[in-house]
Amino acid sequence: MKKILITIFAASLFIVGCKEEGGKSETKTNNETTSVETTSNEAESASKDSSGDAICLLDKLSVRETPKSKGKWVTSMSLGEKVYFTGERHTDSVTKKEYLKVKLIDGKEGWAREPFLAVDGKVGVMTNDANVYKRPDLLTKTDTKYSPMDIVAVIATQDDWAQVKGKRAEGKYIEEVWVKANNISNKSVDIAAGKFASIAMTKGSMTDRIKALEDIVSNPDLSSSSFISVIKNKIEDYKTKNVPVDVQDAKVDEDF
Repeated sequence: MKKILITIFAASLFIVGCKEEGGKSETKTNNETTSVETTSNEAESASKDSSGDAICLLDKLSVRETPKSKGKWVTSMSLGEKVYFTGERHTDSVTKKEYLKVKLIDGKEGWAREPFLAVDGKVGVMTNDANVYKRPDLLTKTDTKYSPMDIVAVIATQDDWAQVKGKRAEGKYIEEVWVKANNISNKSVDIAAGKFASIAMTKGSMTDRIKALEDIVSNPDLSSSSFISVIKNKIEDYKTKNVPVDVQDAKVDEDF
């Protein structure tokens, strides 16, 4: 009888032990599942957080149907144009170039090169010559400057400083640097006038430059820009230099 009781008691302990182990395993599995779900949700949230407005930093930047340099052309963007970044990124496996998927105000979508976009930036235009700094510290001043009417994206601010991304009129590449924030205007009329004036001043002939600048001055939609007086002065400067060849020859003859 004792042997039977001992056997029953041992069997009971074994069954209880198995149940406890099973419970621990189940609990562990549930914890792991919860952890995986949390990680997945965090990743999805991070992906959503990465979308938002972006500023185009290159005039006539191509938007393509696929994230490749030879992808079908959809449209182009304007320097300073605000677009929506969907949060999708892609790196071309061959060229290693990174592309961002964007949506334009007219609903068109496509892929554009990442270096020429400023995600979460706000467009602005330089109103004065602005010293360039490596960091928001007067001791980090460089030998370069932004020029009036240079368009940039403001990507961060700190006290009276602004971190900007863009290309200087005298520069070759898009840079991320710091300037004093009071050198930047965010008025749409100033941004537009600055952009068109910068393009006008790259025209091949002096006559074409004068005409393009006069078109800006005569545009009533741009009349309130703080750059109008600057553009008028530039027109007068160009006119004094735009002396016809026959007049120049006549002046030389008079000198002799």
